[in-house]
Amino acid sequence: MSFMGFAGTLGAEWCDYILADSTAIPPETLRPWRGNFKITDVFKDDTEGEEEDWMYSENIIYCRDTFFCCDHAQSCDASERSVTWEQEQRRRWKMRKELFPALSDDTIIMGNFNQLYKIEPTTFRTWLRILAQVPKAVIWLLRFPELGEANLRRTAKAWAGEEVASRLIFTDVAPKSQHISRARVCDLFLDTPECNAHTTAADVLWSSTPLLTLPRYPYKMCSRMAASILKGALPKSNEGQEAAAELIAASEEEYEQRAVELATGLSYTMSADGYGQGDGRLADIRKLLWESKWHCGLFDTKRWVNDVETAYEQAWQRWVAGEGGDIYL
Repeated sequence: MSFMGFAGTLGAEWCDYILADSTAIPPETLRPWRGNFKITDVFKDDTEGEEEDWMYSENIIYCRDTFFCCDHAQSCDASERSVTWEQEQRRRWKMRKELFPALSDDTIIMGNFNQLYKIEPTTFRTWLRILAQVPKAVIWLLRFPELGEANLRRTAKAWAGEEVASRLIFTDVAPKSQHISRARVCDLFLDTPECNAHTTAADVLWSSTPLLTLPRYPYKMCSRMAASILKGALPKSNEGQEAAAELIAASEEEYEQRAVELATGLSYTMSADGYGQGDGRLADIRKLLWESKWHCGLFDTKRWVNDVETAYEQAWQRWVAGEGGDIYL
């Protein structure tokens, strides 16, 4: 079985199953004649005219919601369950001021915490256009690695000018617990469409920060992971489905348009206690993510373990019976 080590097909006939879901691996990308080779079988070349979009040779174990697994719920401090929405807003604003004291209260913080190699030219140009259209916005990136900062700043200045380039903000990579905690400061996480955020996406959604993604290819699993993880973090209600539809773009143009619309629609007003209260669709989605994180599929590790153990049993029973085929949980 293949799971999480590589986000895609291994292209190896000896791999029986890959753990996934219908967002990460759309059923239409599966070869209709898939089957596992026996040691006595003879390898053959594909016939001429073979459909190029049939990427996966493995049988698929289709998980509920998302196939991604993480331990945020059971590894966090027990006191987190008693935090109120008002307390969450207050500590989020306090952390924002500690991290970025020079930013004005009306600044919109978009960000990405992936390693910088995931930012290819098309995505970076899109981000610069977004900054140009949202004058009060900044994009927060990590020095991951440190050499990347100078290269991206130089490229941003050449492509978009000094003013837009000045609104790229870099911070050092933080320890895991601090990274997860400060992710709440970001107003909108801008995913990298070519190779998505994976574990980082789960970290961001645990902090209740909305994530905008683009599943760029139907056949490339690593470009679809964030959409899968996002769906797992949202409730199955109509409200959750509407949020998913807004945050999962269908094209490069839609990705850019959604980012601009969501960022320009967000504003902050100061509460009587002196912290910023968000108003707009992004604020609504943040509260939705915050309210659902203790009940959603993504952070229900116990249910995931039960499901995958069921899948192991079914896979073994099929192997003993000499059968193959996908498994739906």
